[in-house]
Amino acid sequence: MNLVWATTWKYIRRNPGLSLASIVIITVTFSLGTLFFVINQFATKSVIYLQSQPTLSVFYDPKEKEENIITFKSYLEQQEGVLKVTYSTSADIQKQYLTSIGISPEQQGQYTFDANQIRIIRVQLKPNVAYQPFVKMVDDEKNKGALIIDRVFFQDIVEKIRQFSNTVTVSSIAITTFLFIISIVLVYLTIGFTINRFSQEIEIMDLVGAEPRVIAMPFVMQGMVYGVVASSISYISILLLWIGANIVLKDNILFKFIHDMVSSVGLQALFYPSLLFVVFGLIEVGMGAIIGYGCAYLATKRYIK
Repeated sequence: MNLVWATTWKYIRRNPGLSLASIVIITVTFSLGTLFFVINQFATKSVIYLQSQPTLSVFYDPKEKEENIITFKSYLEQQEGVLKVTYSTSADIQKQYLTSIGISPEQQGQYTFDANQIRIIRVQLKPNVAYQPFVKMVDDEKNKGALIIDRVFFQDIVEKIRQFSNTVTVSSIAITTFLFIISIVLVYLTIGFTINRFSQEIEIMDLVGAEPRVIAMPFVMQGMVYGVVASSISYISILLLWIGANIVLKDNILFKFIHDMVSSVGLQALFYPSLLFVVFGLIEVGMGAIIGYGCAYLATKRYIK
């Protein structure tokens, strides 16, 4: 086995340019594939999460009397299929946001809040409840003279996220497939070039009675090495960048917002070291080994007669 690895390493060193190109292309392929996979998982989880929490928001003009809003809120609370109805102002929402990002109520005095406070009613419906009747209730209330500026149903946002998820899925599959094809072709050509370059050595091995599988083994291992090295570089690079981002940006407001959003849809494991990282890394390296081995095997079948 040591002789096989020594021969494999010799073949790799004799073609540094092609070897490097193969590793770079496979690394880029795995990196983009991993990125697209995470984005698609986040979009899919977001759709599932938002579908479980259908919410209708009603925005009132600041001139609307508060007692009218409270009366309509009470009416909505009595409807079948309503989980919860909350009433707040735009200033309340600003304060809640500041609190969520770690700014204590004592420190919030330095911030300017909306003077013309929009009043907002949020109606959280039970999962799978038809939302159209509630939209009609709001429209009827507006037709009666209520100063309703706008109404927003969360399901519209869910649909846009679903469209985005589908677009990402299709695009990622197309791009990743294209790069995988390039990787396969490049590894195939690299192995073929190496075989042609060492054709005399192969003929000598054949003449002295070496078995075909023994002759082919170093070339097959060469392809597997490309796949393992490239997938490992891809995984380690992404992991180190992600860990670095967690350390450097942990106090950043935008990063905290992303953290909370990702955690809310059930992907909080991305922010903490866990068995998930190890399993994902092993899967990625295993895929690299299989792809490299398969390409090299096809090349040896084609070029070694």
